[in-house]
Amino acid sequence: MTTKARKPRSPAVPSRTLEDCLDDVKKLYREYSHAKFTKSEMGSIFGVSAASGPFAQRLFSIKEFGLLEQSGADYSVSDTFMTLNSSGHSDAEFKQSALEAIRRSEVFREVIDSASGKLPSVSAVAHRLETQKRFNADRAKKAADVLEKSMRFAGVLDNSNNILPVRDTGGRGAPEDDEQDDTPDDDRRSDQRDDRHDETLDTDALSVEIPVGDDRKVTIRYPRDLSTDEAKKVGNVLIAIVG
Repeated sequence: MTTKARKPRSPAVPSRTLEDCLDDVKKLYREYSHAKFTKSEMGSIFGVSAASGPFAQRLFSIKEFGLLEQSGADYSVSDTFMTLNSSGHSDAEFKQSALEAIRRSEVFREVIDSASGKLPSVSAVAHRLETQKRFNADRAKKAADVLEKSMRFAGVLDNSNNILPVRDTGGRGAPEDDEQDDTPDDDRRSDQRDDRHDETLDTDALSVEIPVGDDRKVTIRYPRDLSTDEAKKVGNVLIAIVG
């Protein structure tokens, strides 16, 4: 009699995307607001038994992204959830909080940190999880898909899978009425021209941060239609500079 070989047990990792988990917690928040709730009450909201495997996987994903806080047998929404729930998707605060939520997963964090500024394809990430993290094939593909979709939902991936830096879009406004702006007119006009120039660059260019060592990184700004030959020229210039 032969027995079927069991699949290797994959490391724990979210099985649902950040967007799906956020939607789940929004349902809890609409029902309980800032009050505490139990697993049974969550199961009732989700429409699944709190004693089932699917519920356990669902709850693990939510907790892994840091959207709930636990106190004994009770749960409540977290500060991370409140930030994501109250911020627009284009806000830097949303993107930063969403990225931090994704990086709470040790497996996801390692993949992001080793990506050198560009998230590999789902198949490439899945292969790495199989060979380096001992995931079985199905779980590896699922985890890679969850990671990419969550990163895209967070607004930190472009169409080429470049990992985009999160820029703070707030903070600078017009001077307060009771504050005098002593900037000379010529300097002010120059600053305005520079601002318009930066806006033009932002719409026609992309930037990527490439980690090169502990607390060291290289930031490269490039046009969206950069060709392979042009990219090689950039690399040759960098080599010439440091060579």
